[in-house]
Amino acid sequence: MERLQHVATDSGAADNARLGIHAGGQQYLVALRDIKEVLPVPEIHAVPLVQPWFLGMCNIRGNLYAVTDLARFLGSRHQPAVMTAESRLMLVHDDFDINAAFLIDSLAGLRSLGDFKPLEMVADGPSYITSRHEDDQHHLWEELNMALILEKQEFLQVAA
Repeated sequence: MERLQHVATDSGAADNARLGIHAGGQQYLVALRDIKEVLPVPEIHAVPLVQPWFLGMCNIRGNLYAVTDLARFLGSRHQPAVMTAESRLMLVHDDFDINAAFLIDSLAGLRSLGDFKPLEMVADGPSYITSRHEDDQHHLWEELNMALILEKQEFLQVAA
């Protein structure tokens, strides 16, 4: 986390740096400016009568966070998260004015956009995927725009 914070404060490095994450068998990149913190998964308290992707609430240092299974929220092509020792909660930055946390399968570490080959966007792809990239092993990485996810009406309507 210290390394993330250091890169995030270095504006030149932060523009090109992304956090690589795994969710639902897919690989994603997230801008460091969109993330407050990544931490091991604390106890999540279930909430009744909510969408299947909404896992519940958790207390992080006295603040309540709404926890979303990122893979399941992103769509049916994804497998729901399975909690393992590698699972993490990714807290969105305070600038969004929402205490939201996303459950991810694991971290892939810091990545630089310069290490990827840009790919063309899919014409009918989701709006929250802002770019697509390929790494040296020919794996697909999609960049998530957290602001667009947090603005989605579906995200704000957790009631089933």
